[in-house]
Amino acid sequence: MLLPGTQTGYRSRYETFRAELKNLGYIEGRDVQLDVRWADDRTERLEALAKELVALRPAVILTGTSAGVAACQKATTTTPIVFATAASVVEQGFIASYARPGGNVTGVVIYPMERKMVELAREALPQARRLAILVHESDPIHKLLLADFLEACAKLKFEPIIARVRRVEDLGLAVNDALAQRPDALVLPDLAFMLSSERYLVERALQARLPLVSSRVETTIAGGLMSYGTSRNENFRRAAAMVDKVLRGAKPGDLPVEQPERFELVVNAKTMKAIGVELSPVIMMRARVVQ
Repeated sequence: MLLPGTQTGYRSRYETFRAELKNLGYIEGRDVQLDVRWADDRTERLEALAKELVALRPAVILTGTSAGVAACQKATTTTPIVFATAASVVEQGFIASYARPGGNVTGVVIYPMERKMVELAREALPQARRLAILVHESDPIHKLLLADFLEACAKLKFEPIIARVRRVEDLGLAVNDALAQRPDALVLPDLAFMLSSERYLVERALQARLPLVSSRVETTIAGGLMSYGTSRNENFRRAAAMVDKVLRGAKPGDLPVEQPERFELVVNAKTMKAIGVELSPVIMMRARVVQ
């Protein structure tokens, strides 16, 4: 397994994958051995870690995010690769098509939700004018996500604020830069390093009384204002089933890439009160409300 985040940040996804393997009849140490490499949010480490895993001659490599897929593809063209959370996989050249991936890669996609997050910000905050986004420039998909964000901002009359993180250590500086420009809300794209920094980002947004919009329900439960998207844990559960098929002899290139099945709008009522924001009745009727 090649996981781009930290053990803390990816714990629930990792444990979900392990639990599903067990449900499928695999006993660790008897039927399967999991060799895991953690990149600890450092995208630049992924290629070296992927080479380490390929040298072990695994039956299959499970990875997450576009950066993980890119690293694995660079390391091998023959070892089966299953991804659990990667976006724009055709656009990035990872597969030929969803129906017939070809090559040695398949998996479960996530959809870029930046356009939807901008739309939600406009619907929820009709008077807002400045919308910030935090991007990690080492992540190969950040340019695609940023392009979607900027296009949506132009359409919905938001002035975009882009806070760029070049190294993990620069996160605090990037957040300070964004807050100094006095945005009306902050969008968190689904980039790998955000996961282990979630608590910090939520706390900074709450301190600034800043609405935080993301595609991860976990961020909203932790204290973000609202989110719209799918369960990443569910992706890892479904990826385990795809790994099972590969272990039983299926070729990744013949296994159709699976797509999200359920999207959910979630709002944190406690955060609404804490930052002094009232959302429209339409949004509240559509959303699952958490405290």
